[in-house]
Amino acid sequence: MSILQVVLVAIVAVSAILVVKQFNKDISLVISIGIGVLILISVCDQLYEVVYTFHNISNQAQVDSQSISCVIKVVGIGYLSEFANNICLDTGNKNIGEKVLFASRIAIMLCVLPILQNLFDVIIGFLQ
Repeated sequence: MSILQVVLVAIVAVSAILVVKQFNKDISLVISIGIGVLILISVCDQLYEVVYTFHNISNQAQVDSQSISCVIKVVGIGYLSEFANNICLDTGNKNIGEKVLFASRIAIMLCVLPILQNLFDVIIGFLQ
């Protein structure tokens, strides 16, 4: 789905949500979450292309694939947690959204730990 299609779907969805919200807030919330998930699923093919390109670049530059995988995971964790947080905010559950963001920060730290360990090993090797 192109960005123009995403924008058009979003505008139509928001218009529908505004109309439905007057009659039933629960249904408008379901529509909102459903459209968000639909948009997320529609861009998954494009995400594959981004990941594939990153791996090709890392192979050409002879960069450790673990580093590139970590970058991709961190970006993915960030996007998904922001998406989940926004859903929580839309439903009025700000506290749960904040916990999702906290959990994502922990997941990012766990993802980055091996790279930090390698960095410290290199620094220690230079100092000795």
